[in-house]
Amino acid sequence: MIEAKTHAPGALRLALENIWASRQRHAESWNAIGVFAVRAGSAALLFLTQIVLARWMGAAEYGLFVTAWTCVLVLGGIVHIGFNVAMMRLAPQYYANKDYGAFRGLWAGGRRVATTSATVVALLGLAAIWIVEMEGSAALALPLALAFLCLPLYTRTDVQDGLGRGQGWTMDSIVPPFIVRPLALLAMVAVAFVAGSPATAVTGMMLAFFSVVAANVMQTVLLKRRIRESVPEATPTYDYAGWFKISLPLLAGGISEIITLNADVLLLNLYRPPEEIGIYYAAAKTTALALFVLYAVGTAYAGRIAAASALGNRAEIETLVGQAVRWTFIPSAAVTLAILAAGYPVLASFGDGFTDAYPLMFILAAGILTKASMGPSELILNMLGHQRASALSMATAAVLSVALNLLLIPIWGVTGAAIATATAIVSMSVINWAAMRRLEGLNLFVLANLPRRNPKA
Repeated sequence: MIEAKTHAPGALRLALENIWASRQRHAESWNAIGVFAVRAGSAALLFLTQIVLARWMGAAEYGLFVTAWTCVLVLGGIVHIGFNVAMMRLAPQYYANKDYGAFRGLWAGGRRVATTSATVVALLGLAAIWIVEMEGSAALALPLALAFLCLPLYTRTDVQDGLGRGQGWTMDSIVPPFIVRPLALLAMVAVAFVAGSPATAVTGMMLAFFSVVAANVMQTVLLKRRIRESVPEATPTYDYAGWFKISLPLLAGGISEIITLNADVLLLNLYRPPEEIGIYYAAAKTTALALFVLYAVGTAYAGRIAAASALGNRAEIETLVGQAVRWTFIPSAAVTLAILAAGYPVLASFGDGFTDAYPLMFILAAGILTKASMGPSELILNMLGHQRASALSMATAAVLSVALNLLLIPIWGVTGAAIATATAIVSMSVINWAAMRRLEGLNLFVLANLPRRNPKA
C-alpha cells in the first residue's frame, strides 16, 4: 500500500505529460475534438433553449419566434457574401507570407464589407415590413423587424468566426456564438420569466437580439486581443477586388449547400401532409448530427492547409490532407453508428409515429458516410484556391437534389426525399474527389490515406 502511494503521483504526472505531448504532436486532431465538443454542447444548449422558449411562449407565439429567427439564420448564411470562408483561407496565407498589412486590412475591410451588406439587406427588409404593414399591424411584423436588426451583428460574428478559425484561434471564435449566445438567451428568458415580462415572440426576439450583441462583443474582444499579441503592427492594405474574386464563388457554393440540405423538407410541403414532414424532419436532423465531425475537422485543418498552400509546401499539404480525411471518416463512422443505434428510442421520444422514419436514417447515413470518406472536401478545395470547382460541385448537387426530390417524392414520399438527398450528397462528394485528382493529383478517398506500414521498420 505504501509503494502504491509512492508511485501514484509519478504515474499521474507521467500520464499528464503523455497527454500534453500528444496535444503538441497532434494539435489539429485535439483541436478538432475541442470543436466537436463545443458543437455538441451547442446542440444540447439549443435543444434546451427551444424547449424552454416553447413552454414559456406557447405554441402560437413560439411559431412566430421560430419564423423570425429562421430568417436570421437563412439570410445570415447569405449576406456575408462568402467572406466567412474567404477570411478563413486568406488570413493564414497573409500571415504565413508575413504580409501583416494585408492581414490587418482583411480584418477591418472584410468585416466592413459583410456588415455593410447585412445592413443594406436589413434596411430593405424593414422597409418592406413598413410598406406592407402600413395600414395594419400583423403579428409577425415586429418579430421580423427585430430579426432584421439582429442581422448585421450576426453576420459580423460569422465573418470574424472564419478569420479566427483560419488562424487557429478556434475557441475564441466559436465559443461566443455557439455557447455564450444560447446561454445568454436562456439566462435572459429566466430573468424575463421571474420579472413577469410578456411571453411573446416580440419579447423573445428582443432577448435574442441582446444575446447576439453579447456574443459579438465577447468574440470581438477576444480576437482583437489575439491580433494585438500575434500580428505585428502594419499599415492596413485592402484588396477588395481580389477578395470578391474569392468570396463570390464561395457564396454560390454556400447557397447551393443550403439548397441541397433543405430541398427535401421544402419540397415535401408540396406533396405530403404536415405530420409526415415533421416525422421526416426529426429523422433527418438527428442523422445530420454526424456532420458536426466534418465541421470540427475542417475547422482544425483549414488554416494549416491554406498556409501550406501559400508557402508552396507540397509535402505539408499532402500530410495535412491525409490527416484531415482520416480524422473525418473514422470519428464520423463511429458517431453515425452511435446515432443509428440510438435512433429508434430517440425518435420514440418525439412522440407517436416518429419511429416510422427510423429506416430513413440509414439512407441518409449512407450519404453522410460517403461524404465523410472524402474528408472535408469542399473546404480543402477552397483552402487550396479551387473555390470555383467547389462551387460547381455544390451547385450540381443542389440542382440534382431539387430534381430528384421533385421526381421521387410523388412516387415514394418521404423515402424518396431521403434517397434524393443522400444521392445529391454522394454526387457532390464524388465530384469533389474527381476535382482534387485533376487539379492537385491528390486522392481524397479514405482508403488511399490510411497510414502504411514501412516494410523496413
